[in-house]
Amino acid sequence: MKQFHLIARAVIFNGNNVLLARQKGMDNTFLPGGHIEIGESVVTALKREINEELGLDLDVEEYLGVVEANWVCGGREHFEINHVFKANIKDLNFDSPLKSCEDHLEFLWSSIGDLNENNLLPHPLKRLITMYAAGDKSIWWEHTLV
Repeated sequence: MKQFHLIARAVIFNGNNVLLARQKGMDNTFLPGGHIEIGESVVTALKREINEELGLDLDVEEYLGVVEANWVCGGREHFEINHVFKANIKDLNFDSPLKSCEDHLEFLWSSIGDLNENNLLPHPLKRLITMYAAGDKSIWWEHTLV
């Protein structure tokens, strides 16, 4: 059995830090965002997901690109396409911890140098975010597919 996921994700910077999400009890992190619903634009989905997850409004600034990934979990193959945007959260207080509106999620700031330590998935995002922060504004297209 195979499952397909179409995802909208945000890269949100706070100086040299990037906002990451984690499902409680898991050892990997991912960029905030989530599934795009049928009939919903990518940007609308991203804004909705951030509002559902954090109760905050999002400014989408620019399209960074796409990262395709696959993995196996519980005997089921998963394939996802992540559309990734640079974004900013309106009225975000960077000095206060972010509180999730969803019980299964938690949020953390990670320095760009700690993306490996925080096990950011899909793996190509670590390199792409590092390159972007260093000034490389190339459109992203990466994958983990074989």
